[in-house]
Amino acid sequence: MQKAIFVTEVGKPVSLGTRPIPTPGPEDVLIKVTSTMLLPHDTYGRDMGLFVGKKLPFILGGNIAGIVMKVGDNVNKYTVGQHIYGQGRMLDPTPDSTGLQEYAILRPNFSALVSLGFTDDQLVTLPINATTSFSALFHQNWFGFAPPFPSAEHGSRPNYTEEAIVIIGAGSNVGKLAIQFARIRAIGTIIAVASVSGTQDLKAMGATHVVDRHSPNIVEEVQVITGGPESVTHVYDCVNWTYELATAMVSKTRPSFIAALHPAEQAVQELRRLGKEKCVAKTVSGSNNNFEGSPVGDLFWDALGAWVQEGKIQIPKYMTIEGLDERKINEALDSYRDGRPVLQAIVHPGATADT
Repeated sequence: MQKAIFVTEVGKPVSLGTRPIPTPGPEDVLIKVTSTMLLPHDTYGRDMGLFVGKKLPFILGGNIAGIVMKVGDNVNKYTVGQHIYGQGRMLDPTPDSTGLQEYAILRPNFSALVSLGFTDDQLVTLPINATTSFSALFHQNWFGFAPPFPSAEHGSRPNYTEEAIVIIGAGSNVGKLAIQFARIRAIGTIIAVASVSGTQDLKAMGATHVVDRHSPNIVEEVQVITGGPESVTHVYDCVNWTYELATAMVSKTRPSFIAALHPAEQAVQELRRLGKEKCVAKTVSGSNNNFEGSPVGDLFWDALGAWVQEGKIQIPKYMTIEGLDERKINEALDSYRDGRPVLQAIVHPGATADT
């Protein structure tokens, strides 16, 4: 048996319990969990039942890193003792592949080796946010830019120097990753709508322009940068639950796209009201399933660690929680619920909790 933190009732604090150590299947890897990062959707899972409400008791934590303990018969990618990180499977019927427990399952095609010179904690900050922003930019369900891998380009390298992308909430971790992926793809104009206090950092990551999120003229300022009222065609909204800003910004006459982290139905309705029928709005799914069965998925996981080593992807700041400490984990989840400034928390499940 192992210790784990469970959602036992939607809307109630998570609590400590025990469950069996999962057994890896032929395509799986069993890891001893060293790190798992709490994200906003973990709070939504606890408080609203997102992904977990019909499967209780369930365990949160989709960003996972740890030490390989067992490998399935068909796994050649890893060996026992290696440190790996990846994305768990919150949609599975059982919580074998989630992080708030001492042992968990990872799939080789949803994971990678921890990069040389970096720690489990550093790399565990990436999986879900990275797959989300990568999907928003490069999957055909959303913006559909060609993925930044020569082997996936099928001919001449695409030139995106004349393209522009607007990232609302660019100061968030998922927004910062979008900036960095856009720079890797050499998109010509990368506009960050964010607090101006972060201008230096955002430009270092690749933003070509930073527009103050508190400005009363965001739409006009963005349209001046891109070349006029009909020039905005790609908007990635990383923070809002309503979409007056994004829908006001996009073109009425040109095909355009709003990718949103939160439910996009309100954006669809607002676009209809504005007569912007050529704009599509969709919620972004950060699931690895977006690229499952495609070489792009493997290329992504191979490249992510290399981009970190090369300084093309930066590691965000974080705090740590030692052990499966119910009180501190609930406090970290509460910080998302309450809208406070959040320093994202990494939990070390195998450590001894502070008393």
